[in-house]
Amino acid sequence: MDGVFYLDLLEQYVFPQIETFEQEILSRVIFMQDGTPLHFSCFVTDVLNERFPDAWIGRGGPIPWPPRNPDLSPLDFFLWGTLSTLCLLRR
Repeated sequence: MDGVFYLDLLEQYVFPQIETFEQEILSRVIFMQDGTPLHFSCFVTDVLNERFPDAWIGRGGPIPWPPRNPDLSPLDFFLWGTLSTLCLLRR
């Protein structure tokens, strides 16, 4: 995966989903991503600055997100815990 692929993923799947939010919710959206190199390529950050002016968290973004921040861990545990449970139920 590279920055071009990631940007395509954002434009084809993520942004259309976000645009379905009600205007009140949409005005409070803060986009968050980690520090993976493809997430902070120039064209990705340019698009995020355009779509989420001063409202995205990530490396090189207007809202800095410290590496290995413990606030990300609950999301990881929730996601992987849920996926693990679903996989066990299918067996």
